[in-house]
Amino acid sequence: MAIVSPKPVILSLVLGLSVAATAASAQDQSQPSLSIDLNALEQVDQACRLVFVASNKTGTPIEEMALETVLFDTEGTVDRFALFDFKDLPVGKTRVRQFDLPETQCGTIGRILINGAATCKGLSFKGTECIDHLDLKSSSKTEIVG
Repeated sequence: MAIVSPKPVILSLVLGLSVAATAASAQDQSQPSLSIDLNALEQVDQACRLVFVASNKTGTPIEEMALETVLFDTEGTVDRFALFDFKDLPVGKTRVRQFDLPETQCGTIGRILINGAATCKGLSFKGTECIDHLDLKSSSKTEIVG
């Protein structure tokens, strides 16, 4: 019975995983995206400040973007509709945008829904790109969905 060294098998496995990871990474980078992270909710006196981190990886500068949002309370009931104006988002850049909700306790916001784009302007945009490429995440305890 011949003894086979595990080194070639492990090396082949590592190389195969490395090639797969590189292909997946290249595919992720080629997909246009507009990343919006609900980064924090901060109580500022009687207002709740929502802090978003936006990164435009669509390949085209966004000249104007305003998102229609719906805020739900912790019971799941619609609390209000709001329009968040993210202004311009240069391609390949990260921007932080803050929005204050007057007379609101941050602890009462259970979930935020991106309902659509009221404004989405960019060179040769049809108007749907801001939603088509939207990639949402939350670094806070509050869920964001689209």
